[in-house]
Amino acid sequence: MAALVRTIGDRAERWQRNPTLSVPGELPEWWHVAWERLGDVAFTHALHPDPESARWLRTETLRLCALPVDAWVGPYFRTRTAPLLGALETAHVGLGVAEVLELAPDIFTTREQRDVTDALVDHCLVLCERALRSYERQAELHAKSRGEEGTALNNWYLVILDAFGAVSLLTGDDARIGTLPERCAQAARLYNGDSYGESLQYFGYASLHLSNLRELLSAHGQLPMAQLPAPDADLMPWVAQSIMFQGPRPELGPGTYTTMVNFGDSAMTARPPADLLTSIARRDSGATPENAALARWLFEHTYRDPRLEPSSLSSFGFFSQVGWRSVVNSLDLVEPQSPEQLSLPLARSFETGTVAVRDRWEDTRTVLAAQAGNTTLRVDGHRHDDHGSFVLSHRNELFFTDPGHCSYRLPAQQIAKQAASHSTWVLKDAASGSTIERSHAHGAPVGRRREPGQRAGCTVFSVDLADSYPASVLRAERSWITVLPHIVIVLDDIVAAEPVTVESRFLLNDRDHALRVNQAADAKLVLRRGAAAAKFFVLRSEDDGGQTTPAFERSWATVHDIYQPQPNSPTQGREGSGVLCGVTAPRPSRRHRAAYSIVLDAESEIRGWHVGIDDSGVVDVERPDGTHVRIDTRHATARGPAAD
Repeated sequence: MAALVRTIGDRAERWQRNPTLSVPGELPEWWHVAWERLGDVAFTHALHPDPESARWLRTETLRLCALPVDAWVGPYFRTRTAPLLGALETAHVGLGVAEVLELAPDIFTTREQRDVTDALVDHCLVLCERALRSYERQAELHAKSRGEEGTALNNWYLVILDAFGAVSLLTGDDARIGTLPERCAQAARLYNGDSYGESLQYFGYASLHLSNLRELLSAHGQLPMAQLPAPDADLMPWVAQSIMFQGPRPELGPGTYTTMVNFGDSAMTARPPADLLTSIARRDSGATPENAALARWLFEHTYRDPRLEPSSLSSFGFFSQVGWRSVVNSLDLVEPQSPEQLSLPLARSFETGTVAVRDRWEDTRTVLAAQAGNTTLRVDGHRHDDHGSFVLSHRNELFFTDPGHCSYRLPAQQIAKQAASHSTWVLKDAASGSTIERSHAHGAPVGRRREPGQRAGCTVFSVDLADSYPASVLRAERSWITVLPHIVIVLDDIVAAEPVTVESRFLLNDRDHALRVNQAADAKLVLRRGAAAAKFFVLRSEDDGGQTTPAFERSWATVHDIYQPQPNSPTQGREGSGVLCGVTAPRPSRRHRAAYSIVLDAESEIRGWHVGIDDSGVVDVERPDGTHVRIDTRHATARGPAAD
């Protein structure tokens, strides 16, 4: 706990050196750091009252409260309506000011306390209440039109509900407080049973606010923590399965950073919110003992160094930092238990579409994660057209990656969402040359998935995405066969009523200029990153039953990392930070089949691996020691079991 207090105190000292919330030369604007920075200084002042911190807090808080209401709506890109509705920035500023009044009320005169309270009501509470009612009307209309409930809402609802609840509780507004239990229940309905539909990072953002509201309701004596909705606690295995590896990121700063599975709008370098994890890990949280223990392990594992930079992108940028609630929660946490201690499976699928497979929990060497069809989603914003795509790491190096997300005000973000930017395929109509778009109803199930299972020493899973295409596409299936830590086989089987051209793409990670690509032959690549390497081969390609001789084509893409609301961020990807290796079928066909192999090992050993496939579909892999692995691919699909 002492290390957490020092971390927050050191940050508070940095913020006080500047007359305003923003530090000169940094990209984040004041709205996007208000909650964290006001909270840091207010908490530090509450522990160790100091005239300088009191002066800074008082001056900055009164300055914010003197701004016009419109300023609290956010930057220029937030919609202005008549009357004004609250936005994410409204909530963050309101939460920050409310924490100052809660933690350090003595720095204000009685008149100033009234002024701050009035500003919180006029600038935050009223605007957030209007926004909540607007969202709830939309959700009601959506439910009536579709016979569904809740899927018209998203993370905005939880963030704005948090601010609405915080100010209602602070001002003792009983009528508004009375609406909170049902609204919390509505927020809880946005979660699937084991995952959250928007993305991993938006799960963290939304759940941080739901967790904060739970803490506030408990602290103000409304309900004990164990009686408040906590759907986020059941998602701890999903978060744990999403950790790929930890290692240095010199471009961000000294220390060890966590690389996570980042499908959809998610940062690659990330960690789940500390205040959320410690809230779930509290003894009185109401979480199951297993989930509480796993949350504690996640906190210990990802916050070994709580000082990791950047600290300016905590909640809005999703590179989370410890907040003062982590300190309070840490007074009574359960003991940690690792995924291995809890016997979590090495291969698991989740309702949001992700399937994750690893070789082991301790000292993990290889992690494969794929987007392989989802069940009905309670909320589905911030998703990409990425089904059939995958990411793959080996020996703390990420080889196959996801484009991630950047500022939504950039065309690059729209490009990043497209299927052509992911490690999946694009189908084109032979007659017109136009792309056959994939689509599905809002929140609807996608794909027919074969759940991961063991067969003949392999882990096998697959998905048929035909239901995402027009009826002319009869099958659009991708299967993965793994013998980890070294072997991944990818199989494609596409059938259409009319000829289509298949363009397959595989996105490689070169965000740090560390990727070396050697094209050993037309359809053979050797990839190297640091001390790890991979051989990536097209083993076989067939169109309408005839074998073809494809060649890898290379182009460039953009790989983003930690999100920043404004463009030109250091973690916004540069063009060429991703390498797209593509294979285009030489002619249109009604049936396209392909088999790809990826073998991974230390760079010093990669030359000793050799892969081939016979006419019957049996893949033969020769290891460096001369022994062989034989993998029968003929039935490893969504339509049948793998063969021995």
